[in-house]
Amino acid sequence: MHQSVATIHSPEFINLKPLDINPLMSSCEIKVLYIGENRNRSYISKEVATEMAKTLRGAPIVGYYREDKGDFADHGDRVIIDDEGIRFECMTKPYGFVSPDAKVWFQKFEEVDDFGNVIIREYLMTTGFLWTGQFEEARQALEGDGQPQSMELDEKTLNGEWSKSIKRYMELFIINDAIFSKLCILGEDVEPCFEGSSVKAPEVSASFTKVDNEFKNTLYSMMQQLQYALKGGQEEMQDVTEAKISAEEQVKVDEVNTAEIENPTEDTSSASVETEFVKKEDEEKKEEKPAEEKKDEAPAEDKKDEKPAEDKKDEDNKKKFSLEDYEELSTKYSELESKYTALEEMCEELTKFKNQVEDDKKDALIKSFCMLSDEDKKDVIENKSKYSLDDIEAKLSVICVRKKVNFNLEEESEETAQVATTYNLHDAEESVPGWISALRNTKNSK
Repeated sequence: MHQSVATIHSPEFINLKPLDINPLMSSCEIKVLYIGENRNRSYISKEVATEMAKTLRGAPIVGYYREDKGDFADHGDRVIIDDEGIRFECMTKPYGFVSPDAKVWFQKFEEVDDFGNVIIREYLMTTGFLWTGQFEEARQALEGDGQPQSMELDEKTLNGEWSKSIKRYMELFIINDAIFSKLCILGEDVEPCFEGSSVKAPEVSASFTKVDNEFKNTLYSMMQQLQYALKGGQEEMQDVTEAKISAEEQVKVDEVNTAEIENPTEDTSSASVETEFVKKEDEEKKEEKPAEEKKDEAPAEDKKDEKPAEDKKDEDNKKKFSLEDYEELSTKYSELESKYTALEEMCEELTKFKNQVEDDKKDALIKSFCMLSDEDKKDVIENKSKYSLDDIEAKLSVICVRKKVNFNLEEESEETAQVATTYNLHDAEESVPGWISALRNTKNSK
């Protein structure tokens, strides 16, 4: 009865947009777990969490709501003991789910641990939907800071081992692999295993679309600029290469022609050199023309009539370019080269003189700090060429300050020297030797 068999007609699909969803649902953001050690004596590494994250999509979001307290409770496990024995009953019911196309990412948060220390925790996060139109209590998770959340792992697929923590001197259960069975909404008075885990209104993920669009636009513009730069750089390199090749070819041609002019044979005259130069250029131009153009070329007589005025002027200029012009240009080039060499030598001499004057000033400045030893001035003396006069004065002054040098010592020494060289002309007799005074006294007595 009531059988329904599909016909052979093609199905007619409806093109739905990503935002075309049931309006009785509300999106939410979930902090699932954080990396590392947690309070239930288990440990999850980032690599393991990344693998576990592949099972988040499609997981149900459940909760146990108590009407008497007006809030969610814990996981809602209840033990029933009756005549049939002991059994466990789950009191939670689905309030939503993690969508199959949900975003999953890691995000770092600054939190305070049980000891009041500010630490950085890295959370595994995802997005989901809550049936707020069917269940009014589900709206509590979207108000304020949301509701605490606790994950549940499938016991059949849970794989791990116990290991002793070196820091805590206690055993931890190292989780190696697991599948998410469900995510559970907890009450405000229930402390989750992962302190900051929660279900709340979208906060971080709300800006993903905007960030993605801006990133796409920025990336597109950067790609365009990079493509333009690479293309322009290649063209510029090609132009430079072609210019370099043409310049080298021109130099070779000039060298060949100059050699022929400087060492002419007995049968070679200036007219023949001139004619050869023009012929070579004409041959090069002919070689550059493609084969198709050569086929379509008119006879020589017609072509002469079709030449523009500029080409005729070039030919006239070439004819006028004689051996005397080459010699004049060669002479000018030699003069310029000699002047450049002389200027270069003069510049070197001036540079040496300038460096010598600066070295003398530096030596005098270093010597003026006579209150410092050679060991104190070792760095300045060795690196004298690297430091300027101001640098040397600053460095030596700093050393004097550090060594608490008394700058009055030099003035005192000068005053002492002046006192030492003072003579009393009135007491000149005191400076006369005793035997001379005795002779004088004997002479006077006679």
